[in-house]
Amino acid sequence: MDKEELEKLFAVVDPDLAEMVKAGLQKKKPPFSAKYLKILGDETMWAMSCEMSFGHAIANAYINLIGNIDHDKLLQYRDLTRQAGKIGPTFGRLMAQYLVPVLKHGDSLILELFLAAVEIMREKGVYTLKGPLKSLAMLLITDDKPSTVQYLKLLSATYSNDMTYSQCQHFSYVLPKAVLSFSSSKRPWQIKQLTRLVHEDFRLVDPFLVGMEKGLYLLSKKALFNFVSFALEKVRLNMKLGIKILSLASKLGIDAYQSLQVTVPLSQVAHQISHYLRARTGVTIPIRPLSILPKASGTDDDNPPGTCCDGKFIYLPDEIGSYINQEENVKLYHCLSRFESAYFEFGTFNFDLEKAMENSPRFSSITQGKPSPDRISDLQRFFLLFLNQRLASDLFSIFEQGRIRILLARQYPGLIRKFLSMLKNEAMSICQVERVNPVYLLYLRIALGSFAEVKLNTAKEHIKKIVSQFEKKILEDNTVEACAHLVIGVYHKMEAILNENTDIYQTAESYRPIQFPFGRQLRPDLYYLANSEIENVAQTVKTRIEAKGFKVYKAEIRKRLEANRGILTPEDVEDMIGTGNFQRVELQEIIGHSKPQTVDISFADEDTNHTFRYKEWDCNIEDYINEHVRVVEKSLHGYPNDYYHKILMQHQALVKKIKYAFELLKPEGVKILRQWIEGDEFDYRALLDFVMDKRAGITPSDRLYIKRIKEQRDVAVLLLVDLSRSTANAIYGTNSTNVLEVEKEAIVLFCEALEVVGDDFAIAGFSGTGRLGVDYFKIKDFKEDMTASVKQRISAMAPQRSTRMGAAIRHGASKFDSIDSKVRLMIILSDGFPNDVDYKQDYAIKDTRRAISEVHSKNIYVHSITVNLARYSKLDDLYGDLNHNVISDIRELPDKLLRIYSRLTR
Repeated sequence: MDKEELEKLFAVVDPDLAEMVKAGLQKKKPPFSAKYLKILGDETMWAMSCEMSFGHAIANAYINLIGNIDHDKLLQYRDLTRQAGKIGPTFGRLMAQYLVPVLKHGDSLILELFLAAVEIMREKGVYTLKGPLKSLAMLLITDDKPSTVQYLKLLSATYSNDMTYSQCQHFSYVLPKAVLSFSSSKRPWQIKQLTRLVHEDFRLVDPFLVGMEKGLYLLSKKALFNFVSFALEKVRLNMKLGIKILSLASKLGIDAYQSLQVTVPLSQVAHQISHYLRARTGVTIPIRPLSILPKASGTDDDNPPGTCCDGKFIYLPDEIGSYINQEENVKLYHCLSRFESAYFEFGTFNFDLEKAMENSPRFSSITQGKPSPDRISDLQRFFLLFLNQRLASDLFSIFEQGRIRILLARQYPGLIRKFLSMLKNEAMSICQVERVNPVYLLYLRIALGSFAEVKLNTAKEHIKKIVSQFEKKILEDNTVEACAHLVIGVYHKMEAILNENTDIYQTAESYRPIQFPFGRQLRPDLYYLANSEIENVAQTVKTRIEAKGFKVYKAEIRKRLEANRGILTPEDVEDMIGTGNFQRVELQEIIGHSKPQTVDISFADEDTNHTFRYKEWDCNIEDYINEHVRVVEKSLHGYPNDYYHKILMQHQALVKKIKYAFELLKPEGVKILRQWIEGDEFDYRALLDFVMDKRAGITPSDRLYIKRIKEQRDVAVLLLVDLSRSTANAIYGTNSTNVLEVEKEAIVLFCEALEVVGDDFAIAGFSGTGRLGVDYFKIKDFKEDMTASVKQRISAMAPQRSTRMGAAIRHGASKFDSIDSKVRLMIILSDGFPNDVDYKQDYAIKDTRRAISEVHSKNIYVHSITVNLARYSKLDDLYGDLNHNVISDIRELPDKLLRIYSRLTR
């Protein structure tokens, strides 16, 4: 059977299958032989005869396996899938799909454990297999054999128990989710402890997983073993007590956990570190966990960073457990953060390639790399000038860390005395494990000021000369560009030293970067990713200035942009070029802005009067990031239509009812207060009492007057409407009506009701994409009448993009600054949770909750109405227990919105 015959056969049976097979075969190099095409055809047709989806799975599997496993394993796959297909097509499809990663991994032990676990689970029901096998495939794809072995043992142990259908289904969901949530470095032995508990009693699984979420994940391998052993002892005496210990719900369990915990999570120290760095450097340097570090080009997967920074943030490990006590692990966090912050303080990222080249006559003669591409940092461009870029990068890092060590010793000698020893000790530990090459010896001498006894006699003399050259250079010039000059001066010499002291010639491809203590790495690729906007603007401004015949360095422009949050003024330009001979128009041309004074790096064409910057709460560092979010205030432009009138006519009966109800909310006009010491006139009832008391010999009251007080409501309310993309979703049970259409109907009725009662009100919508693109749409201002244009804006409201709620709330609160009403209320109308680029889940919830707290501190009451969503406990975390209502059926919104408002302002 050839390829064409196979494709024709499949086209008759199932055109979709034929297309999939054709696409798969085109990618295979070399093409399948006739023997394998026959196996593919026969097995697929057999599986198709059982069930279509089974046939698709088999075809896809054979295309994946042929050429990647040997013939015997392919036949084994055929036999196993045939056996599974005879049991049932659903089981056959699952085996066809998940045997592929098992066989491709090629480990006989994993295959044996896999078949055993699958057989045990199948006896409980095929429904138990999908979730666990999917997570197993993910472990195999990451080549995590230790975790895979332990996971398969866990599945066998769990499903060997006598369990009900519900319990089996529960574990099929819980176990895969839990295993994948474990840290990859700890996963094998964490699963092993979970298996210990299953062998004792499968009812201990859930308490253990609760305990893991609360903090057991921080325990070391030995500590977790001891904790589980302690819990099992208590379980055998008292099951309820053991369960409470495992879930950290008892004092006994918490005490045991705390006595064993030495690992420190970043969240525990991030706030303290941030405050220290702000005090030392004068700028806010947020701390972020290494796990959220973006993947960038140039990353060495064999030598991943343990800590680094990108010019905006410092990335530290999510947790540290390198030492046997908590105090040392906390100290290590402080050590790493202090040395990383020095990159900010001493201008590492202000490196300017042009400045370095001008100040080094040997530059062009020593470098011979390829042309520099755009969209990279100057440091990356510098490394590209060398054939062995990784060696150049190592040398620069060594000299730069040495420069920083010297500068820190001058300014903060106590810091060096306290923390440098931690780096030295770790470096010596690496020396005992790794083979020390001359580059690492140079690192010890220059970056750490340390010495190591190694057998590199010929290299030692050369290293001494380089150290002397470094010390002399830094005394003369301690800028970051001096390190580039040093790299140029020693690059060829280090290449020669490496080849003298190794058996294999060190080419650019074979050179292995050195391992820095605790994974400290300089990452210029991350710097460009985080600062590309400023880099591009700086380059543009530099080009314009040079076109006028003046010299300026890009680093100087970049430095001013960073200091002024992306703003460049004409005065900055004059200061940089050292002349005041420019006309104002010429200066505006240089900075690229026709509307005078300032230019925003990202949005130079917008009116800055309608652009606002707000802080945002980062729960990862437990601190604010100042001026992090950009809000643009916009006006909706409607068009003449009868939308507003149509809604009123559509809800005519409800409008009458609402107007009557809100008329009752209006004050009666004048309120009479009796028994006052002074007032407008005598209270004749009080006068009668006065006379009667006098005759009876009782001291009469002197409260003989009445007061007439004019009553009036003093309420101001802002209705803040979520205009996210999800409001375009159709309402359940309707064909065309979407969420926003019903919200707009409610807004129309809301306006009518507030016009009756006389409350001051405003309406706004919000949406946007990313922290620099939050849109705030003005629909009606507080002092604006309900004109035709306002009604047109309401009709023009339409679904937009995402929901960065915290910034919208903060900006909405600013609208109350000129409102002196006694009751100030903000009602948020939304259809879900805040969600935006880098603004999701806990981060978004905690920033929004923080924004609401800020608004409360200004005596503005915030109440949320969430529509088209079932009750969800997370809403309490977002708004507070009593500060929100959920309207699951949005069709009830027009009526309920007004009831809620009436209750809030009564």
